Amino acid sequence: MKKITTFFCSIAVFLLFAGLNSSSFAQSNNATASGQFSVQGMLTSNTGTPITDGQHSITANVYANGSATPVFTQTQNVTTVNGMFTAMIGSNGGSNLNVHAGTDYQLGISVDNGTELSPKLSLASSLNSLTANLAANADSVGGFAVSANAGTKANTLLVLNNSGKIDSSLLSGSIVSSVNGMTGPINIQGGGNLGVTTTGNTVNLSFTGSGSGGLNLPFSQTLNLASGTGLSISNTLGGSAATFTNTGVGAALNATATTGSAITASTTGSANGAATLDLSNTGGVALNAISTSGTGAVMTLKNLSSSASAQLISAANSAGTPVLDVLANGQTTINSSVSNALSVTSSGGTAINATANTSSDAALKVQNLSTGSGANLMTALNSTGTAVLTVAGNGQTTINSTVGNALNVSTTASGEAALALNGGLKITGGAAGTGTIALGQLQTTITNALVKSNSIILVTVNAAGAAAVPLQVASQGNGSFVVSAITSLAGLTGAVNFSYLIISQ
Repeated sequence: MKKITTFFCSIAVFLLFAGLNSSSFAQSNNATASGQFSVQGMLTSNTGTPITDGQHSITANVYANGSATPVFTQTQNVTTVNGMFTAMIGSNGGSNLNVHAGTDYQLGISVDNGTELSPKLSLASSLNSLTANLAANADSVGGFAVSANAGTKANTLLVLNNSGKIDSSLLSGSIVSSVNGMTGPINIQGGGNLGVTTTGNTVNLSFTGSGSGGLNLPFSQTLNLASGTGLSISNTLGGSAATFTNTGVGAALNATATTGSAITASTTGSANGAATLDLSNTGGVALNAISTSGTGAVMTLKNLSSSASAQLISAANSAGTPVLDVLANGQTTINSSVSNALSVTSSGGTAINATANTSSDAALKVQNLSTGSGANLMTALNSTGTAVLTVAGNGQTTINSTVGNALNVSTTASGEAALALNGGLKITGGAAGTGTIALGQLQTTITNALVKSNSIILVTVNAAGAAAVPLQVASQGNGSFVVSAITSLAGLTGAVNFSYLIISQ
């Protein structure tokens, strides 16, 4: 058995007289009373370690102050938990404790038939404040929070009321009487990522947030806040204040707000690269914004800075080169090293709607700074990928179409032309061509799919020697027309060559 060398070196004892008659004390100093009182304390070794849990024999001796002979002795078995025990003193078979109102008493304790521990505990005679004094020579007080000046002996008065509870209003010093309603021996134990450490009489609780026993999910908590922030995470170092990661298929963070903002991000950093909100992704979607309201915005960005260089959006590629910059005034710059700097797709409505409120500015401005001969300002493709509109860097425009009218130009201005050409008109392709009336022939037939029954066909004679020969043109219906000489070609020495232009109505 581990030797118990002291009882009071690390003990707090509470006393309660359970059956003493208070009226007998009030009659005279010679009045006596009998009854029981409870003793609660902790048994430790010299080093302050609680003795082994289990049953132990406690012998209590009550002495009149200064006397070496006890006026009452009682031995009983008690069960200790973390060194703590409770015993009722005052009844030993047919013998009861009798005390005198005018006499002070002391209590001596011996454990497991060992030598009585020193010093004895003083018992005050007043029924209104039954006390237990820790010995003046006690080195420390364990098991309860007791205030004592550093480097001095603990001499703190602990008082119980008639219900056996600590009366905090009568305490001299500081003591923890209960933890969350629990009294007696209390064990504070961590679990999962909650760690418990002690430094002196300070209990430190910490949450690590990692490991297999971490925060159990799903976790749901409603905070009814009149104002302020429900959750505030701050980091004064160089890392992230919070990181949300999900290795499954759901969302790492789902924020919903019926009014106001679900998430508000702000930064006081003025250095370049200080991000209000930093989203990183190694696969999937870093940010997925969805709005179920017909009038609500999927995402609203607002920069309240008055600086001319303030940006709403700044996006950089993996090399750190800016690829998208949106200034606070709305000016947007896209830099790309791939063939399509911007790809816009719409399954309904208009993919791009460009509007300018200033008459001197263009709603949409396209400029290609390349000096290559094949550089295009604009290339438009149909659904099959065929180019239908190409505008070269020098402005040359090509329109390719598989419908009847490749270009349809109209105007609603009265008296104005739908199409004004400056610098002449050149027509190539099937609408223009050449023909020949052979020597000795009076006419020739030209086959062309563009000819309609009401087409306008213009013919000019190419041969200078035949310039005086009048020609007439007659449409033969859809697909051909006849060019014939009005007079004889007998005086000609060669064939008549001509050019024609077909204008369909």
